[in-house]
Amino acid sequence: MTVPEVDFELETWRMVLFRAGPRAGEISEEMARELRARHLSSARQQQAAGSLLFAGAVPEPSESLPVTGVAFFRTSEAETRAILDADPAEQAGLIASEIVGFVCPRGTLG
Repeated sequence: MTVPEVDFELETWRMVLFRAGPRAGEISEEMARELRARHLSSARQQQAAGSLLFAGAVPEPSESLPVTGVAFFRTSEAETRAILDADPAEQAGLIASEIVGFVCPRGTLG
Protein backbone atom coordinates (compact mmCIF):
# COMPACT_ATOMS: atom_id res chain seq x y z
CA MET A 1 0.00 0.00 0.00
CA THR A 2 1.28 3.43 -0.88
CA VAL A 3 0.60 6.05 1.75
CA PRO A 4 0.07 9.52 0.28
CA GLU A 5 2.28 12.40 1.37
CA VAL A 6 0.45 14.67 3.78
CA ASP A 7 1.39 17.66 5.91
CA PHE A 8 0.48 15.97 9.20
CA GLU A 9 1.74 12.98 11.13
CA LEU A 10 0.24 9.57 10.40
CA GLU A 11 0.06 6.47 12.53
CA THR A 12 -0.56 2.87 11.54
CA TRP A 13 -2.91 0.53 13.35
CA ARG A 14 -3.80 -3.10 12.76
CA MET A 15 -7.41 -3.46 11.71
CA VAL A 16 -8.75 -6.99 12.09
CA LEU A 17 -11.71 -8.18 10.06
CA PHE A 18 -13.51 -11.18 11.53
CA ARG A 19 -15.54 -13.66 9.50
CA ALA A 20 -17.20 -16.97 10.21
CA GLY A 21 -14.47 -19.56 10.63
CA PRO A 22 -13.99 -22.83 8.75
CA ARG A 23 -15.76 -24.86 11.44
CA ALA A 24 -18.51 -22.35 12.33
CA GLY A 25 -21.28 -24.54 10.88
CA GLU A 26 -20.08 -27.63 12.76
CA ILE A 27 -19.96 -26.12 16.25
CA SER A 28 -23.02 -26.54 18.47
CA GLU A 29 -24.87 -23.40 19.57
CA GLU A 30 -23.97 -24.11 23.20
CA MET A 31 -20.27 -24.42 22.37
CA ALA A 32 -20.46 -21.33 20.12
CA ARG A 33 -21.89 -19.30 23.04
CA GLU A 34 -19.06 -20.48 25.30
CA LEU A 35 -16.44 -19.67 22.66
CA ARG A 36 -17.93 -16.21 22.08
CA ALA A 37 -17.82 -15.53 25.83
CA ARG A 38 -14.17 -16.58 25.94
CA HIS A 39 -13.47 -14.48 22.82
CA LEU A 40 -15.00 -11.40 24.52
CA SER A 41 -13.06 -12.10 27.72
CA SER A 42 -9.85 -12.26 25.71
CA ALA A 43 -10.72 -8.96 24.01
CA ARG A 44 -11.35 -7.27 27.36
CA GLN A 45 -7.97 -8.52 28.61
CA GLN A 46 -6.23 -7.16 25.49
CA GLN A 47 -8.03 -3.84 25.93
CA ALA A 48 -7.00 -3.62 29.60
CA ALA A 49 -3.40 -4.37 28.58
CA GLY A 50 -3.50 -1.54 26.04
CA SER A 51 -3.06 -3.75 22.96
CA LEU A 52 -6.63 -3.41 21.72
CA LEU A 53 -8.17 0.00 21.17
CA PHE A 54 -11.70 -1.20 20.43
CA ALA A 55 -13.65 -4.01 18.83
CA GLY A 56 -17.23 -4.65 17.91
CA ALA A 57 -19.61 -6.91 16.06
CA VAL A 58 -21.28 -6.38 12.70
CA PRO A 59 -24.85 -7.45 13.49
CA GLU A 60 -25.96 -7.94 9.88
CA PRO A 61 -23.04 -8.94 7.63
CA SER A 62 -23.76 -8.65 3.92
CA GLU A 63 -23.20 -11.38 1.36
CA SER A 64 -20.75 -9.19 -0.53
CA LEU A 65 -18.79 -8.35 2.65
CA PRO A 66 -19.33 -11.15 5.19
CA VAL A 67 -17.46 -9.41 8.02
CA THR A 68 -18.89 -10.30 11.44
CA GLY A 69 -16.64 -8.05 13.53
CA VAL A 70 -13.87 -5.46 13.45
CA ALA A 71 -11.06 -4.68 15.89
CA PHE A 72 -8.26 -2.10 16.02
CA PHE A 73 -4.96 -3.08 17.64
CA ARG A 74 -1.99 -0.92 18.68
CA THR A 75 0.41 -3.82 18.11
CA SER A 76 2.64 -4.94 15.26
CA GLU A 77 1.27 -7.37 12.70
CA ALA A 78 3.21 -10.26 14.28
CA GLU A 79 1.98 -9.37 17.78
CA THR A 80 -1.58 -9.02 16.51
CA ARG A 81 -1.38 -12.42 14.80
CA ALA A 82 -0.09 -14.02 18.02
CA ILE A 83 -2.99 -12.51 19.98
CA LEU A 84 -5.51 -13.77 17.43
CA ASP A 85 -3.93 -17.23 17.23
CA ALA A 86 -4.37 -17.55 21.01
CA ASP A 87 -8.07 -16.62 20.85
CA PRO A 88 -10.24 -19.65 21.78
CA ALA A 89 -12.87 -18.87 19.13
CA GLU A 90 -10.24 -18.67 16.41
CA GLN A 91 -8.49 -21.83 17.64
CA ALA A 92 -11.80 -23.72 17.48
CA GLY A 93 -12.56 -22.44 13.97
CA LEU A 94 -15.66 -20.48 15.00
CA ILE A 95 -14.11 -17.29 13.64
CA ALA A 96 -11.35 -16.46 11.18
CA SER A 97 -9.47 -13.20 11.01
CA GLU A 98 -7.62 -11.08 8.52
CA ILE A 99 -5.19 -8.36 9.55
CA VAL A 100 -4.88 -5.23 7.43
CA GLY A 101 -2.95 -2.04 8.02
CA PHE A 102 -4.96 1.10 8.72
CA VAL A 103 -3.37 4.54 8.42
CA CYS A 104 -4.91 7.71 9.81
CA PRO A 105 -3.85 11.08 11.23
CA ARG A 106 -2.05 10.68 14.57
CA GLY A 107 -4.46 10.99 17.47
CA THR A 108 -7.57 10.13 15.47
CA LEU A 109 -8.18 6.80 17.19
CA GLY A 110 -6.70 7.46 20.60
